[in-house]
Amino acid sequence: MIGRNEPCPCGSGKKYKKCCDKKQDGLGKVLESELMGLQVDIMRFAYEKFASELEGVSAKYLHKYTMDEMKEEAFNELLHLWYMFTVKRDNGLTIVEEFGEVHAGKFSRAQVKEWAESWQDAYPSIYKVANIRGDVYTMEDFFTKEKVKVTYIGREDSLSKNELVIGMFVPYQQAKVVFMSTFERGVLEAIRLEEKMQSELKDVAIDEAYIRDNFPDLAGSMVEFELREEDVQELPVQNAAQGRVLELFAEAANKRGYPERFLEFAKMLWSIYCMKESPAIRNEQNYAAALIYFLDTHFMKEQMETQKALADEFGGSPGSVSSTYRKLDEVLQPVLQTFAEDIDAVLEGAS
Repeated sequence: MIGRNEPCPCGSGKKYKKCCDKKQDGLGKVLESELMGLQVDIMRFAYEKFASELEGVSAKYLHKYTMDEMKEEAFNELLHLWYMFTVKRDNGLTIVEEFGEVHAGKFSRAQVKEWAESWQDAYPSIYKVANIRGDVYTMEDFFTKEKVKVTYIGREDSLSKNELVIGMFVPYQQAKVVFMSTFERGVLEAIRLEEKMQSELKDVAIDEAYIRDNFPDLAGSMVEFELREEDVQELPVQNAAQGRVLELFAEAANKRGYPERFLEFAKMLWSIYCMKESPAIRNEQNYAAALIYFLDTHFMKEQMETQKALADEFGGSPGSVSSTYRKLDEVLQPVLQTFAEDIDAVLEGAS
């Protein structure tokens, strides 16, 4: 937070309260422009001066993993960030540290120089979205459990709780921001990746030094990962109330003659919703009714149930079923898009 009596970061020489405090929107745009410009300058410096070294890093690691073009491109960018920020070269400096020395007297503003210096300690890792408040994300390092506040600049879509983000954050004002780009894995992938990594690394003491040294293999394994059919079956629920919702839903679904594959898919959707939202459930019947309504709305050729009928069946109110349905719908719509092909297959079996 900039103090009102501190020098204005725009470089005017005036106090902040008598300069950009009166035009914060303009200052924000100026700072964001400077921020992105510095990132581009660092990347340009790296690719112009050290292209062969970066190509060598790519050659060393890319062949170890089987990835489609999009994943390979993302992994390659992550490899280059890792090398630029963490690997000491023959002169004892990382590429980013060398950038700072070469440009020491060339920065347009003191603020930009401070960023360049503070970013030298950054390193890429894997993070879980622990909490969301407005446009600020609390990111928890997947391995060390350290938490940082992160804001995104210019991002239109939003992340969901418990998703994984592979990349690097650097200081900027009250929170950190993404350096260049990240690669993200959805909640379901995150669940299975966590199980996989815990099994593979159970005997390894992972700290910052370990992540710095082994990031290419940690990231490569997570980027390469592909869900299998068995990965979407029998997902866990987090507590007894969530399990009770599934029991009530299964009883109602069996009465309606839902086919087994359709029932399994519905259970997967409910587990994903719980992983994303960690709902505090006070009325299991209401959630079970809303889940039935959600499935009817999206998957049945004709709307088979009304909210009033479901409320009567489960002992609730139509308003409660409606509001809970909207919660389910908001969170699970992207999931339906992700599993469009699986849904088609399930629906064929349900017809």
